[in-house]
Amino acid sequence: MSPWRKEGSSCCGEGSKILHRYFRAVFCESPHDQPFPAMHGRMSGDQDAGCHCYILGTLENKTGIAEAQTELKKKVLHTVWEEVLRFPLTEEELPAGTLTLTLRNCDKFSRHSIVGELKLNLAEMKESFGKAQWERLKSPEKEPSTGHGEVLLSISYLPAANRLLVVIIKAKNLHSKQLKDLLGSDVSVKVTLRHQSLKLKKKQTKRAKHKINPVWNEMIMFEVPHELLRASSVELEMLSQDGAGQSHVLGKCSLGLHVTGTERNHWEEMLRNPRRQIAMWHQLHM
Repeated sequence: MSPWRKEGSSCCGEGSKILHRYFRAVFCESPHDQPFPAMHGRMSGDQDAGCHCYILGTLENKTGIAEAQTELKKKVLHTVWEEVLRFPLTEEELPAGTLTLTLRNCDKFSRHSIVGELKLNLAEMKESFGKAQWERLKSPEKEPSTGHGEVLLSISYLPAANRLLVVIIKAKNLHSKQLKDLLGSDVSVKVTLRHQSLKLKKKQTKRAKHKINPVWNEMIMFEVPHELLRASSVELEMLSQDGAGQSHVLGKCSLGLHVTGTERNHWEEMLRNPRRQIAMWHQLHM
């Protein structure tokens, strides 16, 4: 397999990939002959004890953002994944698609850091589908601020049971300019089911302890008759609790046909694909 590289880019290791037709899958592995420099050196002792690494794939196109990641692998000099990352993408969406593969570390305290990344313009990758190629990883870019933060969630609808499932997965970069003292305090997510302008029911996740990048992986279920689904929506509010037990809103977002952008696209994707869990990141706003 001959290497495929961009000259002049800063390098922090190499990764290989196989891009399948219409970009339904990605295969990633680290090279056997060249260790990632960020992983090279003393691999024993406190520095690397309990450390793992994984590859996060982020697909961006005109309909929104989708993510998938490999499993965690113990951090060694030569790390190999034989996994498939799957993304929803039609042939018409392919020219506007961009895939970012990010190699990340996760230490024993669950702190994540970027080792290197690779950005692919899918319009330029048609000749590479089905081929295995090497590509240099670039030095990580600083992750941009996203205002009030972002939340990753999945939604699905089960027609036979008339059930709407909302899985609150995690959030990142939570921020509040007005309430800086709340950063790092307990956070939870309140999910409200609406039919048109009427609030039908609300539920709340458990509080995540002292996390700016909290993880819940918690499912919330609502009963929604199929004939009401298109006119229904869900509203999410990120709540932080201060020392006195008072809740404050850090940000919110709504999913449904009454909104625009990725929030509407997510709802439309759920309607087109019953029984399928569809996950997307959404920006929080006030």
